[in-house]
Amino acid sequence: MTTTVDGVAIDLDRVQTALDGSRWLWTCDIDDAGQALMLRLDAFGEGVQPLDYVVRWHGALTPQPEPTTAAMYRQVLEAA
Repeated sequence: MTTTVDGVAIDLDRVQTALDGSRWLWTCDIDDAGQALMLRLDAFGEGVQPLDYVVRWHGALTPQPEPTTAAMYRQVLEAA
């Protein structure tokens, strides 16, 4: 699922890393205001927070890089 915060699209299906280095994962829940609920994944966990709170207090989010799989390599080589 993709959502937007302040006009920026955020892919909720991936772990997100905030500007301060904290890592967040969508809990697959939405609060009463329609905000995605995010769970902090590191040792300093704050529990579950709404997405707009995470962006406001922890900074912009970027998706955590995913490792390249053998299937991805195969797909590229077969397309060449």
